[in-house]
Amino acid sequence: MDEAPGTPALWSALRRGRRDETVEVLLSMPAAQRRRLRPAVRAHERLVTAHPDSARAPDREWSGPLRSGHWSAAAAAVLACSTLPQAVKYWPLDVPDAVDLPRAFFPDDLDAFVEEWSARFLRNPKAWDRIRGLEAMFDWAHQGLVPAPTQRGAVLHLITSVPRTHTGTLLLRYLEQRPCLIEVTFARIFDVDGIEGASLAQRDETTPWRSRRLDNHVIPQLIRRGHWSRQMVLEGIDRALGRGQTPYLQRWFHGLAQIVGP
Repeated sequence: MDEAPGTPALWSALRRGRRDETVEVLLSMPAAQRRRLRPAVRAHERLVTAHPDSARAPDREWSGPLRSGHWSAAAAAVLACSTLPQAVKYWPLDVPDAVDLPRAFFPDDLDAFVEEWSARFLRNPKAWDRIRGLEAMFDWAHQGLVPAPTQRGAVLHLITSVPRTHTGTLLLRYLEQRPCLIEVTFARIFDVDGIEGASLAQRDETTPWRSRRLDNHVIPQLIRRGHWSRQMVLEGIDRALGRGQTPYLQRWFHGLAQIVGP
């Protein structure tokens, strides 16, 4: 690995897999200098991501067995040395890197990540590598760094694909820990149409815990706990059915109306 002049601290942090040290070094550099380093750090990132966990470096490109810290440090370097259009398209980016790295290097442009990530989910909600870490935008919203997302892709991602929310109980807990999502993003479920691979009906159909679905647990609990009103939900159902739905989604909304109606 060729070292660019004046950057031994960067390469030392990358070799040792020190993400936060990598971030600190790169933030101390002028943006123009970071851009010039992009080909070199991109080559390093491709090298470390091509090897499995615990692998040894073929030519001392990293120290010790390869671990997640090496991948995180490499991702930090690539993002720091990218333009905004390049950075928003970078993948995969796992949590906590997905939360921390855009916030470190593009603090005033997080809305651009939300837009691109929402569109990315819509393009293929089952492209698991590409959609890893997209839930970072919901943490940014909770932290007040961006408005709660309302984009179609963000809403469908929240409904179907946030890790560790596979049951209604877990999803409800996730939402209550981020109240802005209940008020804004999740409330958009009545105004956003599902797509193949990501819809309200498909989520509930594939939930193995039949009593912990969106229709019979999450939404009724939001009403019981005072987050939503029954009238709000019924009006939302009317809007969803009024604009036309596939028979598959129509059945789901009619079923919800029976559960929450008087």
